[in-house]
Parts: sequence; structure tokens; C-alpha cells
Amino acid sequence: MLVALLVAALVGPGPAGGPTGEHEGDKKAAYLAAKRAAPPARRACCPKDMSDGTCLIDPACRDSPRAGAEAEPVLFARHLHTLEVMPLRGPHPEGALARFFRCRFTDELASHPAELIAGVIAAADHFGAREVHIVSGFRHPKFNLMLTKKGREVARDSQHARSQAIDFSLPGVKADKLYKYALKRWKGGVGYYPVSQFVHLDTGKRRTWKGH
Repeated sequence: MLVALLVAALVGPGPAGGPTGEHEGDKKAAYLAAKRAAPPARRACCPKDMSDGTCLIDPACRDSPRAGAEAEPVLFARHLHTLEVMPLRGPHPEGALARFFRCRFTDELASHPAELIAGVIAAADHFGAREVHIVSGFRHPKFNLMLTKKGREVARDSQHARSQAIDFSLPGVKADKLYKYALKRWKGGVGYYPVSQFVHLDTGKRRTWKGH
């Protein structure tokens, strides 16, 4: 009898019948269920006012910088017509900038030159801005023509129709200060709109003008 008890104690309960076997089975089932579950939506780590299309480029979704690396300040761009928001500094997924600066009337995409985007970022950095308000990016030629016929202050042969221009402002920075900075630093076209309080930059010939 004593021998039988010792053998039973060493062997332990059967793998499926005792409570220990049931507990291990539950843990394994929970692990497999969690593994099969869909990953959390990327939308959860994006600001509420950021569109689903730009969610993947939210800096909060990126990997943390390495220890000791200097963190680059976040610069957001807010489109005043589409109300979309996205980080203006890269890296960006392919097509993200073209989608953000798309024609607001036709939704057609067009890529802006990297130096033009860099010029806007440089202006924001100069004034210590953390947000850029985008008034206009790409304008489809048909939309541009429509605005011209309506008497809007739009050039018939606009650089916007070539995706070579951006109208923008910096919150807290007066347009005249932004304009004076752009005249000194930007090698292309610079437009000044004191009433609407924004500045135009394009990659065309060096020139300047004043609108409303």
C-alpha cells in the first residue's frame, strides 16, 4: 500500500482528467486566441482630427528614437479646406504628401517638389512654429479655370495647376513678417496676401507680387 501511494504521488494526476490539466488547457487556448486576434487599429494612436488616410504617418505611431538621439520637433500641417492634419516632416509613406496636398475640388493627386516642402518647413523652423496652415496646394487646371472665371484672385497660368506652389500661413506669425523672410530666403516666386494673411511660394522665376 505504501509503495502504491509513493508511485501515485510521483506520477501525479492524468494529463486530461485533473484540475491542473484543465488549467493548462485553458491557458493554451487563451494564448492561441490572442495570437489569432487582429492587431489594434492604427487609428487608435492618431489625433482625433487626423484623417484615416494620414494615420500611418502620425509620429506617435512610429518607433521611439534610439537612446541619446536628439528628438526632432514635430511640425504639423493643417489643411484649412479639407481640415486634414499630418506631420510635415518625413519620412512619409509613398503618396502621403500628394494625398494631403491634392486638389480639394477634384481630389486628384499631384506631387510637390521636395524643395518646395522644405521651404515651407524652413520658414516654420525660422519662426519656431509647430503648425503650418495650408491654404492651397495642387489645383487641377479645370478647378483653377473655374476660379478664374468666378473672378477669384487666381492666375490663369497658375503654378498651383502644375503642383509647383503652396499657399500657407503660420499661426501667431503675421503675414508681413513671413513675407519678408520669404523674400530673403526663397529663390522662386513669393506672393503676399495681407488681407487673407498668407504667403505664396512657388518654384517659378524669382518674382513677387501683392494680392488681397
